[in-house]
Amino acid sequence: MPDGFVKLRKGEKRPVYGQVTMLTGTLTVAGTPAPTATLYGADGNIVPGFSATAVSGYDSGARTAPRVWLLLNTAGLSAGFYTLMFVFTGNGSDGSSRIYEPNVGVQILAETE
Repeated sequence: MPDGFVKLRKGEKRPVYGQVTMLTGTLTVAGTPAPTATLYGADGNIVPGFSATAVSGYDSGARTAPRVWLLLNTAGLSAGFYTLMFVFTGNGSDGSSRIYEPNVGVQILAETE
């Protein structure tokens, strides 16, 4: 089950955000290794050109709910359902470091919808 869901029209270019929320303390998105995003089709296969793509940006500094995002250009994508999986290392205020993988369900609508 995705952590979030977004609808975009075919040909639209918009940021899609992956986010984690800390129950206690804060989390800082680490720049090394660089956060990435991978787009999967409804069949579970990676969409060509969207494998471990560098994210467009991420929140800097310690936060209770940091975000990473990809400016997703849907021009070359078919209408349908996708999953955008983000991967980043987060450094917790408790001194821990771990890998986070928030994912977002993406529905691409036909231009006329």
